[in-house]
Amino acid sequence: MMFNTADVPEAERMAFVRDYYGPILTGLELAPVPDNPFGIAASFLQLPGAMVAHGHSGAMVSQRTNALLSDGIDDFCICRPAKAYRVDTPAGRTLEVGAGETGIWTLGQRSATHVQPDTKFRTVQLSRALLRSLVPNVDDINLTRLPAGNPMLDLMFSYADLVAEQPAISSVTGIVLAGQLAQLAALAINGEADKNGAPARTSVRAARLAAAKAATQAALHQPGLSTTAIAARLGISPRYVQILFEEDGETFSSYVTRLRMEWLRRMLEDPLHAHRRISDLAFEAGFRDLSTFNRQFRRYFGKAPSAARRREVP
Repeated sequence: MMFNTADVPEAERMAFVRDYYGPILTGLELAPVPDNPFGIAASFLQLPGAMVAHGHSGAMVSQRTNALLSDGIDDFCICRPAKAYRVDTPAGRTLEVGAGETGIWTLGQRSATHVQPDTKFRTVQLSRALLRSLVPNVDDINLTRLPAGNPMLDLMFSYADLVAEQPAISSVTGIVLAGQLAQLAALAINGEADKNGAPARTSVRAARLAAAKAATQAALHQPGLSTTAIAARLGISPRYVQILFEEDGETFSSYVTRLRMEWLRRMLEDPLHAHRRISDLAFEAGFRDLSTFNRQFRRYFGKAPSAARRREVP
């Protein structure tokens, strides 16, 4: 979803922001800063238990008020701005976040976020339920600042950018993507070492593998999907992508084939897709020729694609 206050007549702009953009889309009450032009241009992608947003805004104060807290949302907001910002709470606690740093706070409390003029921002919002099994002290996290250069956060935001570019995301895929975002966020929140005290590079490699798998899943249906494409997305070398998968016990190509085969099996077993030609499904999965598809399907499932369909569809 794209939103730009410039698309709303000026006389109706603040009313639209107050009644729709703030409480419905973001769960916030937004107010301009005196003597500063007000404006927002941003894109939002809602996922099950998560939201990805990026754009730029004018100077403003965004608040979680008592009235808004009744919506029951207590997600974590993970925001990286191009300019410094500040989050205040009525209890007197303050979070100061510098340019390029990342702030984390919960929407389950009253707060006021002060944004500077002409600020670019990137935000990932994650539900408490998604993070609970990944972050041991999740209920204690609030008003936390993480410094610039955190590799796990870099990967999370890069992956969030990739997810936001997808033209259409099914509910099933959305659950997977939200889970990947939560895993990357958890690696950053849990610090540079895992629970067993492994060196920081182990966590970095785990984060990069998670990002590589997530990027592969998001681009799964693209013909010619390769380590080169994934490496370009993540800013690492194609060989390093291959190493990450091999260390996890599976080559990149076998991972891609497995995901495509699992997707195809679901489609062939689903009566809703019984009218579709198998060749069309194969091409949609990312295969470029039918002989390769048929050979790999037989090797993977021990039968022809048509046999898989006949068994499930009368």
